[in-house]
Amino acid sequence: MKKSTNKNTVVWHVVVVALVTYISYSFRSDIVFSDVESLISILQNTSAMIFTIMGIWIAYVYPNAVLRVVQPSKASKVVTIFAEEDVKRVKLLVGVVVISACILALLVCGITIKVFLLKTEMYSQYTNVFTAIGLWWLLALTYAQLFCIYAVIASSVNFIIDLKNLQVKRKLSEKLDGKKVDANEN
Repeated sequence: MKKSTNKNTVVWHVVVVALVTYISYSFRSDIVFSDVESLISILQNTSAMIFTIMGIWIAYVYPNAVLRVVQPSKASKVVTIFAEEDVKRVKLLVGVVVISACILALLVCGITIKVFLLKTEMYSQYTNVFTAIGLWWLLALTYAQLFCIYAVIASSVNFIIDLKNLQVKRKLSEKLDGKKVDANEN
């Protein structure tokens, strides 16, 4: 089952890359910078938003992990940073933060390079090529950003589901055992 899922994921990404390449090539003559300025702005704002939200998630849900980074001497007393079942979730949260940071960095670099590139002779000779490359990168970053947005939504929904399951488990335990269960026991 997992092998099939990985294969489907690879196929999906290949289809997206092919589509992005086709669109970039097809519209290279029709797109000017002013057409994509709002997209660049949206990518910057969403990257900053995702970077912030997921950073807060990590700090709030896994304070021991943050303590270990910020104050290693105090954190040495903490045996575990987070439970074993949370490793996958933490990797996803940190991965989304890293992707958002990379998107921001690539946007800053791209805008900086554009300022100088426009003044070169090579750009004036191969405007369509540079436009296609720039458009390809913007569409690829948009795809990555959409993944990050999905991850934020999925993490939030999973968190709510986990809270609800914990609440149901506690109520069931109280009914069966006849005593209250500490919420931090799990």
